Amino acid sequence: MTVEQQVGQRLRAAQPPACHSWPYPRAVPLPDEGPVELLASWQAGRCAGCGHSLHDDPVIDHCHETGLVRGLLCTQCNNAEGTAPPRHPRWFRYRTMPPTAILGLHLPYGKPVRCRLAQVLTAVEGSPVRRG
Repeated sequence: MTVEQQVGQRLRAAQPPACHSWPYPRAVPLPDEGPVELLASWQAGRCAGCGHSLHDDPVIDHCHETGLVRGLLCTQCNNAEGTAPPRHPRWFRYRTMPPTAILGLHLPYGKPVRCRLAQVLTAVEGSPVRRG
């Protein structure tokens, strides 16, 4: 890796997660909109880490300690988040304030939430959802 590539990699790592720059939505879902739908509509097919389109590889990111869903990441960001040290500049901020916390949602990671997110995202994106 060249020096320029290393500098670029460090600069990208130091940036906050993309979801921290998105406009804050209403905190309470509408009566016909559940928390899963609110998360999917707010992320609008974007990765919470890098902000790029999720394309065909959305991953439901969750905390293994609390068992709660944090948000939707692309495969590359999910891998980076999973291997990043605890105080990594970008991922520490993401873990502290993930999309579900921004939205005030409490989604336990489990089959009902995974299935509902898969349904919602398949209807919107037309792509399958992977567990992260």
